[in-house]
Amino acid sequence: MKKSNIFQFCGFLFLAVLFTSCEDKVELDLPEGEKRLVVEGFITDEERSHFVFLTYTSAYFSNSESPKATGATVILRDDTGAEIVLEEFAPGVYTYPNGGEIGRTYHLEITLPDGERYRSNPELLKEVSPILDINSPVSARQPNTLFDEDPDQIYEVVIDTFEPEGVGDYYRWRSIVNGVLKSQPFDISVASDEFVDGNPILNFNVTNQLYFQGDSVTIIQESISRGLYDFLVLVQAQTAFVGSPFDTPPVPIKGNVINTENQDLPALGYFGATARSRASIVVGP
Repeated sequence: MKKSNIFQFCGFLFLAVLFTSCEDKVELDLPEGEKRLVVEGFITDEERSHFVFLTYTSAYFSNSESPKATGATVILRDDTGAEIVLEEFAPGVYTYPNGGEIGRTYHLEITLPDGERYRSNPELLKEVSPILDINSPVSARQPNTLFDEDPDQIYEVVIDTFEPEGVGDYYRWRSIVNGVLKSQPFDISVASDEFVDGNPILNFNVTNQLYFQGDSVTIIQESISRGLYDFLVLVQAQTAFVGSPFDTPPVPIKGNVINTENQDLPALGYFGATARSRASIVVGP
C-alpha cells in the first residue's frame, strides 16, 4: 500500500471515528515490503583488515536496527583466479586480512544460508595520485552564526595533487576530523577528470567545511570506478541535496551486486575497489 493511500485511509478513519461512538481498536494489516540483501564494502590497496557488511532491509515502519545477514559464505576473487574466504568477524560483518593489488580486478561471491547467490560486478583497483601537500589557510568565508570564535580563527583545509593524463578517472574524497570519519552523504565529495585531465590541482578544498584552530584533519583521496561514481552521485541527489521544489525525482539506486538466480531482485548497496592516498594536518597558522 502506498503511503499516500495510507494517509487517505487514515483521514477517512478519523472522520468515521469522529462521527460515531465506536471505540473499537483498529489494526491495520500493512505489507512489510520485500526483504532485500544490502551489501557494503571495499577492497583497497592499504595493508590492513577490510570488512564487508551484510544486512537485510527492514520493514517500512520499523524503527529497529536492520537485521544482520549471518551465516553467509563470502568469497573475494580476483582476475587471476585467486580467492579469499572471508571470516564472519561479528554478526553480518565479514573480514579479510590484507589489501588488494593495484591493477587487479576484484569481485565478491555471496551465498546465503538458504542457498541464494549473489555476485558483484568486477571492479578494477586503479592507482590514485598522491596528495602532494596539505594546508589550512584562514577562510575568506563568513562563519556560521553558530560560531562564537573570531572569524580570523576559522580555517579551511586545502590540498595539492595532480590529475594524470587520460580521460576516464573518477575520485572520491572523505575526511577524518578529530578522529571521526565523516561519512554522511553530504560529507563526501566525488568528481571526474572531465575538465582537469592531465593538470595540477592546487589549493583544492575537497571538504567545503570550516575548521577551528587545533582541529586534526585527515583527507583521504580515492580512485573509484565510473560505476561507484554514478552510484554516489545518485545517493547524494536523493539524500544530501534535497529540500527544494527542484529536487531530483526519486529513482531506484542501482548498485553492482546481482542476484545470480533472479536478476530482477539485485542486492542493494555496493562493493568497490579503491586505492587511497592520505594527508593529515593540525589546523592553524
